[in-house]
Amino acid sequence: MTFRLTEEQAAIVAAPLVPLRVSAGAGTGKTTTIVLRLKALVSQGIEPETALGITFTNKAAGELRDRLREEFPHLTFDGREIQVTTYHGFAYQLLQEFGALVGVERDMTVIGPAHQRQLLEEGLGLDTFEYLDLTYPREIVNKAFTLAGQVGDNLLDVASVREAAPSIGPADDVWATRLELLSLVERYTAAKDRVGVVDYADLVGRAHRLVTEHPAIARRIRSRYRIVMLDEYQDTDPAQRELLRALFGDGFPITAV
Repeated sequence: MTFRLTEEQAAIVAAPLVPLRVSAGAGTGKTTTIVLRLKALVSQGIEPETALGITFTNKAAGELRDRLREEFPHLTFDGREIQVTTYHGFAYQLLQEFGALVGVERDMTVIGPAHQRQLLEEGLGLDTFEYLDLTYPREIVNKAFTLAGQVGDNLLDVASVREAAPSIGPADDVWATRLELLSLVERYTAAKDRVGVVDYADLVGRAHRLVTEHPAIARRIRSRYRIVMLDEYQDTDPAQRELLRALFGDGFPITAV
């Protein structure tokens, strides 16, 4: 079947190696356009292993990877594939290679929501609370789980959030409750360190710390790529955006869809 490019798609495929933002809705052929842009760049001399595609879910990454293998079967056979991963997967790869610089070992264990909630629940029984209603422990754990994610996804820590708290008056139950939730998040952070695990927010946060504290490493990573394609970019959180900015800012030819 012949795929006929629209005028907008053709412009994206033919765009030079410059920073590019593509705004497109669902069902508009985004994946096909990304694949054809990469195909055009490779045909113009870009080495396939210097191209990086990052998307949001493992499913989307798998679909993009499969499409690229269909377009470049000879490259797949030669082991010269375009690298495709997720945002968290990219951070994980950086830490596997350089994580020792920020206290993360190569054999790190990444825990998911079930294990995270378990650690939070264990912390709930180690303290007394005035504002948290312990008759609903699952609700408290869910709130602490959400707060822990928000702290990590914004490159913050418990101390910096505490510092943002206003002076609490007798009617300010909201911040009083939040501070008690923060103490639970603090216990959760200590528990992760104690058992030697990280969560998904930690992956991006530690990777960001790596490339900002070690600029030579950031330059080394950046030099590996000629083009980076970011899919579903609107769903990135602040930590993911800052990681990408630290690596690929200053005019690097990113195509963000």
